[in-house]
This record gives sequence, C-alpha cells and structure tokens, in this order.
Amino acid sequence: MVRRSLIAAALLLVASPLTAQSALSQPLEWTWNADRPDASAPIGVFGGRVLGEGEIEFGYRFVQSNSKGVWFGTDSLTLAETLGPFGYDDAPVTQSDIRHRVELAWGLSPNLTLVARGEFAVLERETAANGSLLRTGAEEIGDVEVGVLYNVYSAGAYRLHVQGGAIIPSGATRTYADTTMAGGAVPVTQPYDMRPGGGTFGAVAAMTASAQNEVASLGAQFRIRTNFGENGAGYTLGNRYSADGWAAYKINQSFSVSGGLRWENWSHIEGVDTTLNPMGDPMNLGSLLAGQRAMMPLGVNFMMPEGSRFAGHRLSVEAVYAMHHDYEVPQLGLDWGLNFGWSMGF
Repeated sequence: MVRRSLIAAALLLVASPLTAQSALSQPLEWTWNADRPDASAPIGVFGGRVLGEGEIEFGYRFVQSNSKGVWFGTDSLTLAETLGPFGYDDAPVTQSDIRHRVELAWGLSPNLTLVARGEFAVLERETAANGSLLRTGAEEIGDVEVGVLYNVYSAGAYRLHVQGGAIIPSGATRTYADTTMAGGAVPVTQPYDMRPGGGTFGAVAAMTASAQNEVASLGAQFRIRTNFGENGAGYTLGNRYSADGWAAYKINQSFSVSGGLRWENWSHIEGVDTTLNPMGDPMNLGSLLAGQRAMMPLGVNFMMPEGSRFAGHRLSVEAVYAMHHDYEVPQLGLDWGLNFGWSMGF
C-alpha cells in the first residue's frame, strides 16, 4: 500500500510542472537558468547537461542497489521453487551492489563538454547453498567511461544534447569466493552478477532533452551501451538500454525535490565462462540472462547559494524503489537503491 501511494505521488509530481506552466497568469518566454537547484538532472542520471565554456565540474557518487529474492517473468519465486522445480543447486537470497564513482566534466566550448567517470565496486551476496547461508563478496575496480556531450538545440526554455562515449575495460571480469568455511576445498568462480567489469571495449550513445519554467524543470534521457569483442573469460555482456524521465521542483534558490520514472533493459550474455556450472546458480546461465525493470526515483537536491563560502557545491540524494520486473529466466530482483552525490563547479 505504501509503495502504491509513492508511485501515485511520483506520477503526480511528474505531471504537475505542466499544470504550473499553464497556470502562469501572464505566459512569457522563459530563458534557461543553470544556477538553480533543479537545473541539473537527478543524481542517478549521467551526462545530464552541457557545461559553459571553461566550466569544470568534479563530483563523487555513492550508488547502492539492493536486491532480494529471485524473480521469473513478473513473479517472485520462493526459495523452494528456485531450488525445486527449476533445479538449481544454489539460490541467491540478497545482494548489495555499491559503486564509489568519481566523475569529471569540462566545458571545452559553449556546445561541447568532455565527461569521464571511474568506479570502485563493493559487492556482497548471500546465497542458500548446501542447506546453509553462504556470504561472499568482491571489491574491485570497475570499468571507466569517457565521452562528449554536444549541444544540438539551446533556445529559450529548452535544451537538447547528444552524448557519445567509450567504455574502457578496467574492471575485473571474473571474481572468486572463498568457500572453505562452507566445506569447499578451493575458491570458486562467482556468478556473472558478482563481477564489476565487462572486460571488453564498448560504446555509449545517449540523447537528453529538458525544459524549464519559473517553478520547475522537466527532463528525459535515453541511453544505450553496446560491447565489442570477447573478454579473457570467454564471454561478452549484452547490450543495455535505459530511459529516464523526471520532474524537479525549485522550492527556493537552494533546495529542489525531484521524482520520475526509470526503465532498464538488458540482453543476454554471448559466449560462456566455462568455469561456471549453468545449473549451479540462476545467475550462472548467462546465455538467457535478459530482462527489464522499472523503478521510481525520488530525490532532494541542495545547491549552496551564491556569495556563500561553499558557493558552487551541490549535494543530492535519491531513493530508488523497484516497481516492475520482467525477466526471461530466474534472476535476482531489485528491491531498492540509494544514490548520493556531491559535486563542485568552478
């Protein structure tokens, strides 16, 4: 009941800026203002705006995704169903995926911005195995992304830019779990969801549009990531697609709140890591690991006012709630997430 109420509130939040726009007593041509707390995209969106010429923005992002239980299609499976009818030896129970990200953006010209980010991943998992609960983890550097944002349209209250970039394979493509405490003789290879890197070069393309009026900002982004070649473990991650739509309200010159919808879709893994038992764990069967899900992010943003000691600093926090799963084979289901970020522009 609580989650349904939050979904209804988010949809109302997304629709309200349109009402606010029409309610202006004397409609006028609004000029985009970047010095507002709602002008930047929510913390969960990368490459949300083009910077001004010579402007530099540096930031840190804490990104956490918490998964719980196994889902198949749109239904949640019990532990007995995962281990019984589907015949898996083990079943994931919970997982925590934390990414510490450093991001940098540099406005080379009024229309061109360079962007880059790197990350360190901390992965933890609980798995039902051999009648007991096995806890495993991995702490590894993730892949690096570099790219450019190019301004396509910028007039009045509207902005439109495209993004192109590359994925540099710096992350681990295979991690191992010490299972000696659970009776194992040697460390074993962990499933695909416990690996922070893809191991192959990739390409990223995105398009972002936004609009602003006196009280709020609206935005949307569509993004795709493709991967090329085969990594040293013998597989290639599938393509990933995502779409974000958001609305952000300016409460005052320092605070704004945001809400919206987020959708993700991913294709199955090509090739196979031969060190994995396909029926050992639902996340081992890479050739069928495809699916999609929808989420609801709700955020609060704080921008230090001009003239203050910390002018140019921005703090953002975003809670993410899972709304819908649709998986082609049994997979871990997202439960909730948390994104926190700090950035400084100069």
